[in-house]
Amino acid sequence: MASNRSALRTDLDYLSRRRKPAQTESPRPLSAGRAAPGPAAPGSGGLTLRAASSRPGPPAPAPPTQTSPTQAPASRRTITVPERVFPAPAFGSVRQLDEANPVVRLDARQSAIGSLLVVGARSVTWEDTHRTTGARHTEGHMAGTPVITPGNRPLADMQDSSGIISLRHVRLLRRALFIAGETPLTIGVFDGAAAAVAPRNDDGLRTVLYVSRIGAVLELRAEYVPAVADDPTVWAMFGFTMTIPLDQRVLLR
Repeated sequence: MASNRSALRTDLDYLSRRRKPAQTESPRPLSAGRAAPGPAAPGSGGLTLRAASSRPGPPAPAPPTQTSPTQAPASRRTITVPERVFPAPAFGSVRQLDEANPVVRLDARQSAIGSLLVVGARSVTWEDTHRTTGARHTEGHMAGTPVITPGNRPLADMQDSSGIISLRHVRLLRRALFIAGETPLTIGVFDGAAAAVAPRNDDGLRTVLYVSRIGAVLELRAEYVPAVADDPTVWAMFGFTMTIPLDQRVLLR
């Protein structure tokens, strides 16, 4: 006799079937742009969907504008640096320096290439950025301390009757002084620009060419001192104090 497996057994409690709770259907995800369902209105037979809010959202960011390679960004501004020095004639535009036109200024190119040659000087005096000072006379006498550049050349020197400043390392120079001899001073640079200075003015004063570096350019100025003043007197008039070399300092102790 076949047993009825579908009948409920009341004699065995642990074998009795239990009703499983009804599984609720999981909500389906809403599609993008569709509002979430809100609570049902009272008295309604089902759920009602709220309409999307009519309040406008934040504006979408504007796409970045592309600038052409030649157009500078708006954040970059051109800053005009004011000139730190007074205007001066360019070197080569004034053929002769005198009391009426005593100053000329080299450009950055003339101040950095080759050498500044001053023919007719009896001595040259130099001072570098570390305040090392020295001088050399056309007869070979030397005072102070020489300044040797990284190229193993003196920053300023005398050759025969010509004073020379090495312009490759012009940023080592602070100032220089050329004292005229008995012939006119002739100043020249690599590109052929030149100027001349008479050895004495109308009052009989001796000419001195004062060279100073302003940034990356050199400025030349004609000055005048008593004709009988020797070199140490002229140095003192322009504030040059000779630097004693280290070996001589040891001997002085």
